[in-house]
Amino acid sequence: MHADICRPTDKSKVARFHAVLKELGASVRKKDWGIGVTVWKMKIQGKELNIFHDSWSLDIEGPDDLVNAILAKMKQ
Repeated sequence: MHADICRPTDKSKVARFHAVLKELGASVRKKDWGIGVTVWKMKIQGKELNIFHDSWSLDIEGPDDLVNAILAKMKQ
């Protein structure tokens, strides 16, 4: 599942996203990049989450249940 989190310039939402990742016990497995995009591969509760960050957006991709849990916590 793929989901948009926020614009990278939205400081409060980026901070909330970082807090949610910390709360879920995320650990960085690898940092990579493509043309204009930074990609982090993270492990959360035994599942892999990809985080994509560029000038326009901060978005995630991973198992449906993990992405839905992150989106739910972002709304709290």
